[in-house]
Amino acid sequence: MTTSAGQLDLVNRKLIKAHEREREGVARELHDDLGQRLAVTTMDLDLLAKALPASAAEASSRIRALSDRTLALARDIQALSRRLHPSKLDYLGVVAASAAFCRDVAQRQNVDVTFIHEGVPDGLPKDLALSVFRVLQEAVTNAVEHAGVCRVEAALRGSRDEIRLEVQDAGIGFDVDEALTGRGLGLVGMRERVRLAGGELLIESRPGAGTSLRARIPLSSSGPASAAN
Repeated sequence: MTTSAGQLDLVNRKLIKAHEREREGVARELHDDLGQRLAVTTMDLDLLAKALPASAAEASSRIRALSDRTLALARDIQALSRRLHPSKLDYLGVVAASAAFCRDVAQRQNVDVTFIHEGVPDGLPKDLALSVFRVLQEAVTNAVEHAGVCRVEAALRGSRDEIRLEVQDAGIGFDVDEALTGRGLGLVGMRERVRLAGGELLIESRPGAGTSLRARIPLSSSGPASAAN
């Protein structure tokens, strides 16, 4: 039995939706369960340190240090939860979610991640907004973690007809064809998300010359991605 391109697209959309639902569930569990339990543990440790007598200064100091480490762990879990499923995307839109993500990466990785936006319309379809955000997330993360850069520039622009995303860095670069045919699952995933949304993705890079990623997704129609249930 021959599988048509349309059937493959439907399968891919359903796989992406299932993956996103799983990420959302894990993010909620991290934030609502593990994060809250660690926060309570931190408060208990602080109370214990305060309850110790002055003669137990060394024990109190160690408990406070443990409290600080626990609090740092709780913050890391919250950051991981936001990366898995950014709640700002649901409530505030793709611009706010993208800006918050770039700020978070800059703080955690101690790099300069600039984000600008212009003309992005409100009320983008949820699937389209999620696709744009995931592409930006993957591109910025790759630049920071693999390109050896101290500065990344991201821009999100919109009009009545399309959304345009651009992410640039001056890092070590890579061979695009080799990455797409080798272990570059992140690149393949970005390209597939944009394609299913009816758009185009262009990645320009070469070793030693940095990387430029440009995505264009039309708004004239809802795009294939929004047709999946």
